[in-house]
Amino acid sequence: MTAGVPDHGGTHTWKRTVACSFVAQVLSILGFSFAIPFMPFFIGELGVSDAAQQAWWSGKALAATGMTLALFAPLWGVLADRYGRKVMVLRSMFGGAVVLLLMSFSRNVIDLIICRLLQGIFTGTVAASVALVASVTPQRRSGLTLGLMQSAVFVGAALGPLMGGVVSDLYGYRAAFRIGAVMVLLGGILVYYGTDEHFTPPEHDHRSGRVRFRTALANSGFVTAILILLAVRYANTITNPSFPLIIREIIPSTERLNSVAGIIMALAGVAGAVSASVLGHVGDRMGHLRIVILCSLGAALTAAAHVLARTIPELTVIHLLFGLAVAGTMPAANAMIQ
Repeated sequence: MTAGVPDHGGTHTWKRTVACSFVAQVLSILGFSFAIPFMPFFIGELGVSDAAQQAWWSGKALAATGMTLALFAPLWGVLADRYGRKVMVLRSMFGGAVVLLLMSFSRNVIDLIICRLLQGIFTGTVAASVALVASVTPQRRSGLTLGLMQSAVFVGAALGPLMGGVVSDLYGYRAAFRIGAVMVLLGGILVYYGTDEHFTPPEHDHRSGRVRFRTALANSGFVTAILILLAVRYANTITNPSFPLIIREIIPSTERLNSVAGIIMALAGVAGAVSASVLGHVGDRMGHLRIVILCSLGAALTAAAHVLARTIPELTVIHLLFGLAVAGTMPAANAMIQ
């Protein structure tokens, strides 16, 4: 990702692209978060009654997307360099809307896992949107704008479970998937009409591409930032299959289980949104490496503290602090890569 495009003013400015990308990213993550956080409960609806098996199959379903996303992300990156970043954002959002709709028609766990595999192949809205924003943003504002994009992720992650939990309690998980699909579709439409990218395909030179790749790998800061992102993603997702089930064990009554789970995830998302935006701006001033170190330490401590939670308020506070710490690492690490 490269930044350094000046703001020339006029209608199609980088600020408009950033603003529309921010809103579209909120809609995208909101849509994906409408039902996916409640995956263990949906799997129970598909016929898996044992809690341990629900966590097991939920882990498989969540891992399926990560596996295909890792395999296809380099391909989409190559195509982005050739055809532009905007078209990749559109591909990920329109593809995501279709996949979420297909999930709502799942008849069993195998159908669900197939849809999750397709999600990893055709989506990846966060990386695509960050690449688009980074390509049009002036270098001096990169930390702020990347922080805003990370905030968009956490805003969507906050609103999605909150709204999706209520919808799931009232109308069921299939309705939540379908409403989520509409949200992602709206995000894609906003990107199509609201963003602008003056993309010029680079001259095709395999040799120079290999040289740039070797140069990036030789940069210790680049490698460190990649490892940090890997560790943070791992820590942030390892508990996803079982976290809703933990809430079910702690909560006194399961009558509004989805709504309570959504509120806990929403509070952590709000905290993350504030943290990513503020610390992205702070990192521009005091250095992104320092932010990464402090937030990584905070994330490690709060992640371990989850085992101490015995009540819903305790779990909520700990998960909120964890969201604050994790969110701060993401824009700082992305800025280091840039």
